[in-house]
Amino acid sequence: MVLSEERLKEWVKRVSRLALIDISPDEEETLINDFKKIIEFFNKLQEVNVDNVEPLFMTPKEEPVVRYDEVGKCLRRDEFLSNVKERIDGYVKGPKII
Repeated sequence: MVLSEERLKEWVKRVSRLALIDISPDEEETLINDFKKIIEFFNKLQEVNVDNVEPLFMTPKEEPVVRYDEVGKCLRRDEFLSNVKERIDGYVKGPKII
């Protein structure tokens, strides 16, 4: 899979919009380079010959490790909302998902 520079810029803009974060032009270039490295890595994986390799299926021999929830220190609402880009009536405003 080879993507043009313009297509990668569109991806970065879309991801930043969905994550509700602002990305500077310098950060945009860094992310584009990171996307390129990731795509190159997956393209390398497609070159691996797995013709004579049996699929691997494993089940855990032991019980899965379960972490129990423990109540800890939480942020106050005003502290939490101070990091939010958009808010309405004390709630975080997120992107429309329809």
